[in-house]
Amino acid sequence: MDDQLPCRLRVAGDVFDLAGPPAALRDLAGRLRAAGDVFEQRIRNGALVQQRGDGAIAVQLRGGPALHVSGSSDALAVLWAALEVVADEADAAPDADGPASHRHVEALTVTAERPAPDLVI
Repeated sequence: MDDQLPCRLRVAGDVFDLAGPPAALRDLAGRLRAAGDVFEQRIRNGALVQQRGDGAIAVQLRGGPALHVSGSSDALAVLWAALEVVADEADAAPDADGPASHRHVEALTVTAERPAPDLVI
């Protein structure tokens, strides 16, 4: 298993939120895209497990907690793109008011975390 990324998972019932700083989201997208058939990435409070196979993307929470995503490479590409788009949007408007940049992929929301206001230089 690779080093832990500063992304985190929040769970509210059957809805999952994967969030992190833009650079970490891009790093995660690159690792997932380059991975083989099964890949596990540690995040701050659990793990993200990707399994390439056939069919549409499926998102499940399993013990650990571990967020499992599976599907064909084309289906998983939707998740990889969501991670990159959210990161790009957050970097383009880091001081924007309103909700953080996010995208929905099935039951998963990908969200960019903004730095705390006192950390902005």
